[in-house]
Amino acid sequence: MPSTDITSLTILKALLNAEDGFVSGNDLAKQLGLSRVSIWSRMEQLRSQGFEFEAVTRKGYRITKKPESLNPWLTTAYLDTELQIPELVFLSSIDSTNDHATRLLANDYEAPFFVISNEQTMGRGRMGRQWHSPPSCNLYLSFASRPNVRPDRMQLFTLWMGVCVARHLRERLELNIGVKWPNDLYFDGKKLGGMLTEARVDADNLRELIFGIGLNVNHTRKDWPEDLRQSAVSLRELAGRKLDLNRTTALLIEAIYTGYETFLSGNIRDSFEDLWPELDVLKGKFVEAKSRDRTVEGTASGIDNRGSLILKTSDGKVITLNSGDVHLKHR
Repeated sequence: MPSTDITSLTILKALLNAEDGFVSGNDLAKQLGLSRVSIWSRMEQLRSQGFEFEAVTRKGYRITKKPESLNPWLTTAYLDTELQIPELVFLSSIDSTNDHATRLLANDYEAPFFVISNEQTMGRGRMGRQWHSPPSCNLYLSFASRPNVRPDRMQLFTLWMGVCVARHLRERLELNIGVKWPNDLYFDGKKLGGMLTEARVDADNLRELIFGIGLNVNHTRKDWPEDLRQSAVSLRELAGRKLDLNRTTALLIEAIYTGYETFLSGNIRDSFEDLWPELDVLKGKFVEAKSRDRTVEGTASGIDNRGSLILKTSDGKVITLNSGDVHLKHR
């Protein structure tokens, strides 16, 4: 996808901030030190990216149409400039955003950075499972970094990032979204999104870290494959309206980067322990848990200080699992 430039983004931000109001071309020209002809040229550049405008003499310009699919100009314009978000790498299509981030790190690409794609042709979740990744309606994003911290700091990382994303969605959409151990976003028993963390670890250092997320944003019931219609849900279905994919992407980028910065500070444990009980969708539920070497059933009873799931079996035993697949089960 094409790169953006600061001047055009400044104009776009002004138009977005005006919402349905007009922005004076003269005021923009004075603010940016440009001629009216230069402002008109920038507006034409934005038109080429899928924006449409109304121009009225003595009033100025206002946006009449914005791109609905992923657009680097619009996503970047929605970002909070005070957060100093790192580089965004936009792609029309890619096998997997996590895989592409891995390749960039291997080629010494400057980190941190985000990889965002309009679609994935080989999207994947945990244990190599395929992630349904059609174009133009959902969010496929990976954040890559070189944190250089102790490996034991990773114990709560994915759950912490899930908490950050779930809280953000709760606040923005007023929906009771939670986190299902170990790496899913859920609403009322249905999967809303999945997270996949991959890392390169040396004996005493976490060298590279990639956090990927797939979030169901604008899927409708008819869009789902038959085998997912009863188990998956989208933000559009929950909110009852189509969401602005670019605004949603920008807000998720902010939530992820803020969560990562807090993780780097080393001060997540107290906040995590306060927030997790409210967001834990498994707490008190009877579940079946499958790990590599066994299958167990029991009541989910939270997590321990390393992020392992605590299960209480029917015969009174307490079992902890540090990985595995968990499914709600009727007794």
